[in-house]
Amino acid sequence: MKRYTLCKCCFCVLVLLFFTAWMDCPWEPFSQEAPGSNVIVLGTVGQIEEKEKDGQQRQYIISLHTVTFCNGTSPDKNRKQNMTEKKAKGVLCYMEEGEVLPLYGERVVIEGKAERFQHSRNPGGFDVCAYYRAKGVEFYVTNAKIVKRGETYNGYRQALSVCRQKMSALLSQVGGEDAGILQAMLLGDKNALSPDIRKLYQENGISHILAISGLHISFLGLGLYRVLRKLWLPVPAAGILSGIVLLSYVVMAGGSPSSWRAGMMFVFGLVAEITGRSCHRMTLLSVSALILAVGRPLLLLQSGFLLSYGAILGLELMYPILEQTWSSRGIRPFLAGISICIVTLPIILKDYFVFPIYSFFLNLLVIPLMSVVMALGLGAMAGGMFSVSFGRMLFLPVHWILWTFRMCCCLAERLPGSIWITGQPAPVQIVMYYSLLLVFFLLKKYMTGYWVIFWLGSALWILTHTFHPGNTLTMLDVGQGDGIVIRSDKENTILVDCGSSSEKKLAEYTLLPYLKSQGIRKIEYIFLTHMDSDHISGIEELITNQDRRIEIGTLVLPALVSTDEAYEKIVQEAVKAKIRVCTMGAGDRLTIDNLTFWCLHPEREKQYSDRNASSLVLYLDAGAFSALLTGDLDGAAEEAFAENYPRQLEQITVLKVGHHGSGESSKELLLSKCRPEIALISCGEKNRYGHPDTQTLCRLEEKGCRIYVTKDTGAIRLDMGKGEVQIPSFPCSLLFPNALLSSIIGYEKRGK
Repeated sequence: MKRYTLCKCCFCVLVLLFFTAWMDCPWEPFSQEAPGSNVIVLGTVGQIEEKEKDGQQRQYIISLHTVTFCNGTSPDKNRKQNMTEKKAKGVLCYMEEGEVLPLYGERVVIEGKAERFQHSRNPGGFDVCAYYRAKGVEFYVTNAKIVKRGETYNGYRQALSVCRQKMSALLSQVGGEDAGILQAMLLGDKNALSPDIRKLYQENGISHILAISGLHISFLGLGLYRVLRKLWLPVPAAGILSGIVLLSYVVMAGGSPSSWRAGMMFVFGLVAEITGRSCHRMTLLSVSALILAVGRPLLLLQSGFLLSYGAILGLELMYPILEQTWSSRGIRPFLAGISICIVTLPIILKDYFVFPIYSFFLNLLVIPLMSVVMALGLGAMAGGMFSVSFGRMLFLPVHWILWTFRMCCCLAERLPGSIWITGQPAPVQIVMYYSLLLVFFLLKKYMTGYWVIFWLGSALWILTHTFHPGNTLTMLDVGQGDGIVIRSDKENTILVDCGSSSEKKLAEYTLLPYLKSQGIRKIEYIFLTHMDSDHISGIEELITNQDRRIEIGTLVLPALVSTDEAYEKIVQEAVKAKIRVCTMGAGDRLTIDNLTFWCLHPEREKQYSDRNASSLVLYLDAGAFSALLTGDLDGAAEEAFAENYPRQLEQITVLKVGHHGSGESSKELLLSKCRPEIALISCGEKNRYGHPDTQTLCRLEEKGCRIYVTKDTGAIRLDMGKGEVQIPSFPCSLLFPNALLSSIIGYEKRGK
């Protein structure tokens, strides 16, 4: 056991760093400056990336490290007297096409506007701030311009960059439409990768082939080492040369955690072979993890790092137990994938909320062929240096293999139960799951086939079981728009609007991640209050590009005398998608479990002046909890509605303030009739309409309302049964980005 001493020591330090990083979550990484302020940044160029902007213009992203910055617009001589210099680990600078690019390692002075990275503002959303903090980047600069350059640069890094550009250009010439896949696999460059291919591979559990992973590094490193040995180079010379080339390749490809892990383990293994020492893979794994984590502890909270090391842990710890338990040839090919899945499943579900069931079978095909694809891709690239036609001919088998991958993924998507939507596990579920795995590993000698199934099955049930809190209402932060999700105690889901005029691809980036993070597989009813894009854009996207894993039951629209083009269009799209369509007018009622929706507006036989005036107004009755959802009702239409407001519905718990809190909404008459305790306002940050209006806020405050605005809080969840308002504390969420560690404010439950 003495040979594991280093491994144990490294593991203990890593655990300490892990909890230190978790507890030291920064609330605002760039709190010194206001977003949009002019800054002057001095730093060393560490990375230069190129990407398309709006599908046409090119944009360059320059990563600076060892940064000094200050307020200002130009580096004048009196800068130090008037400005306070501050330090930052790293900064991203976004430069437009046409700017002269700096060289790697060059010290530059850049001027532009400083902006903060956004935290996740909705459950299921991607936390951009946490991602870049783990990479040591604290803020970014837009409209960046270089105002001063240094005289020296890093020739080695610049040479690697030029080499990467030339290799990428060669792949583009010989690879055609599949060049983007090989550029991602071999060079870590995903700019030319088709979004459809990226999504297809990710949803089917084979997206790991699009990154520089341990498989790639091992293939290239061992291949080079064996070639050098066959050329009669001695072991030390072959090891040193292949190690230098491999680490240079890791640097050239962007240096992801998985590639550094594989590169360091390969180099350590070569050192052990050259010196005649034995090496243990767990020791190499722990040492490489410690080297990466000491410089950047927040990496220990990032899924890319955890998945890379978790996969190796699965093969080292779980695979021998499963292989000993099940030795039949029928199941043995799946044991490696199952072992990796056992360890990495909580990490996958924490970030993606779904698991592709058929990924085991796809990876049995994909992983063995990856070596072939890489070898042929490298050969085609080398052939293209002499003749593009010859390179294209060598690339033909790669086209056929990648076509096979696509067809298999498409077939897997059509099979029943292809995706298992589990939702995001709570922190306590993850801790309990890994605790059971630890006990399972310690008792491995006593584990028989049935005990293995029982033990792992229990851990899986604990991890994936959904603990639904009962009736809830969640107002999503959709920017300048509306989106409300209501869930009954029996887990039926109702959606009231979902659209935005400020956020693009709202369904893809906000609505679907939220639904999947909550384990929602079906929306029973979707209410559309009216047809403005800031209320329906996400619904249109969901219907027209319908995710087959999210089923839609019924679309409910306001009953109108005359309809417009947008109304007819969404009806046609719903019918085409085989979604039931119905209408509601004043007096209609819909009961779902213990929730009752009363339609109070519009009247069926009445003509209205515009869309806002004909908004669908719903009264939600959940026993002690009640809510009035007003769409964009305001002005004269709201006044007429308030005059006829049903007396028996007075004294509500929650008012969804009409028209995003505009000055013409929530007037005195309506507020005096419904007397809400809580007011919810959905609007975008820095919106051009000035929502919410100051006068509207004053009226709500005078009535004693507690006011919550999505642009200030992010998503807001109300627990109808417990009487709680929960505001997710997304800024401190690096480990569990969507946990509701919230400010909890009880409301008084009231009988009717």
